[in-house]
Amino acid sequence: MSWINDLLWGEGIGHSILLLSFVIAAGIQLGKIKIFGVSLGITLVLFVGIILGHFGFTINHNVIHFFKEFGLILFVYSVGMQVGPGFFSSFKQGGITLNMLACGIVFLGVVTAVILHYVTGIPMPTMVGILSGAVTNTPGLGAAQQAFSDMHGVSDNTIALGYAVAYPLGVIGIILSIILIKYIFRVSFEKENEQLNSEDSSHTNEAKPVSLVVKNPAIFDKTVAELSNLLEHRDFVISRVWRDSNKQIEIASANTVLQENDKVFVITTETDAETIKTFIGEEIDMERKQWIRMESQFINRRILITKPELNGKQLGQLKLRKLYGI
Repeated sequence: MSWINDLLWGEGIGHSILLLSFVIAAGIQLGKIKIFGVSLGITLVLFVGIILGHFGFTINHNVIHFFKEFGLILFVYSVGMQVGPGFFSSFKQGGITLNMLACGIVFLGVVTAVILHYVTGIPMPTMVGILSGAVTNTPGLGAAQQAFSDMHGVSDNTIALGYAVAYPLGVIGIILSIILIKYIFRVSFEKENEQLNSEDSSHTNEAKPVSLVVKNPAIFDKTVAELSNLLEHRDFVISRVWRDSNKQIEIASANTVLQENDKVFVITTETDAETIKTFIGEEIDMERKQWIRMESQFINRRILITKPELNGKQLGQLKLRKLYGI
């Protein structure tokens, strides 16, 4: 039974993987607990790791090195995928101001760290770790550790120690600041929610799905393109057509011909919905999930736009239906 002892209390790879799994799982579950309506979320993973480290649990050096580098890679890659495609285009919409503010925050943090270094005498490597923890900047910690290792050939554990000490205060400080601002400016969540709901209800250009059956003789044997010309001042898109003749569903295109009793799935706006209903025919009680069940021969995909050249393009410019049938 020595393998159980090695797995729970040893320093091998198995013990390291088990310990990391426990820290992640326990941190995620504890992060769901709310105290006075506030939860720390994913931050509890770090706190659980700090607690176990305090009680002497250690991880194999090679395993921790791999996870540190691999985790940093995933973090930077995920952030890049999320904000990278729209980074330069955001400059047209106040992005320069926001990036200057972000750089200013980083600069002030660095200046504060340097001043504290000379005032308190705390070594600069430790101060860099404290800076990374205070602003909850994990990639900054990784960069600092790598830079120190490249310069001196050895690692400095005080960088991670300073980070671990400052990180909880950085997280709690942000939460306390938000709570303090709420009370200073007397922000009421109930009033804010009411205002948001009233704004949502006033939006008239939001997409509204409508299921209709073709009953107007004026559009029998007319194509979707011809129908669009007849209603050129209305915003609508015919997405699906269910054929009454063969009981089959198809993706609508500009050349799709509408027949009597065909069912169409239309996306329009609140202001144009009544006009579209009156012109095409009758509204039927058919929800979108019913269309999805009927279109089993089709494939649905959610696609994240990552090509910079597509930023700012209109859907009509891409000609997706005409070129690709989607």
